[in-house]
Amino acid sequence: MKTSNELTAVEAETLAFIAEHVAKHGYSPTVAEMAKAAGVFETAVADRCARLLRKGAITKTPGIARSIRPVTPFQLPQPE
Repeated sequence: MKTSNELTAVEAETLAFIAEHVAKHGYSPTVAEMAKAAGVFETAVADRCARLLRKGAITKTPGIARSIRPVTPFQLPQPE
């Protein structure tokens, strides 16, 4: 059983997408961009981001667009 801070596969995929987008563009993706990439509704992505925020995997500045950032301990390992 997963502990409360362990990421589900879907959360890990969402976190990976955020990290890759920030690395490539220098800013976070929008909820709409994440939903389009995942093929889900924006509300599903918003829920995923809320869970990632509660688990401490991302940070977000309220009221600031494109402020989602991965938190260091949760960043995915880079391929060798």
